[in-house]
Amino acid sequence: MIKFNLPCENFEIEKVQVKHSNKVSPEYIQNLYLSVGWQFRDAQDISDSIKKSLLLTTAWYNEMLIAIGRATGDGIFNATIWDVAVMPAYQNQGVGKLIINSMLTKLDDYGIPLITLYSECAKKNFYSKLGFECNFNKVIGMYRYKKNL
Repeated sequence: MIKFNLPCENFEIEKVQVKHSNKVSPEYIQNLYLSVGWQFRDAQDISDSIKKSLLLTTAWYNEMLIAIGRATGDGIFNATIWDVAVMPAYQNQGVGKLIINSMLTKLDDYGIPLITLYSECAKKNFYSKLGFECNFNKVIGMYRYKKNL
């Protein structure tokens, strides 16, 4: 496994490169996911999810993958943002905001009117500051997770 989770001294957000490309090694993505405590995902499954995504946005610092966000949807009426992760050494430094704002700009360029996202409840305030809102009076988010596919 590649280890990229060393603390970053003298980090400069201006030097972060944001890319919208699905040409990313699944092993790099896996390492990023593991660094934030997510479960192991099969490399082929990661690769397949990237291919089927409407948008994959990544952030790179000194040629190292430090953050990611992915969107799925029909590309016309809606898109949903998933799997936003920032390597712990780069959290709370504006990288997550950079990923989300870049994704929103790109999805707005596609002309998609409804953008939703899935997140941990603990991140609600972060996403609220970026324009997302919870409206439990009109909409309720629901899911079904089948463990044994």
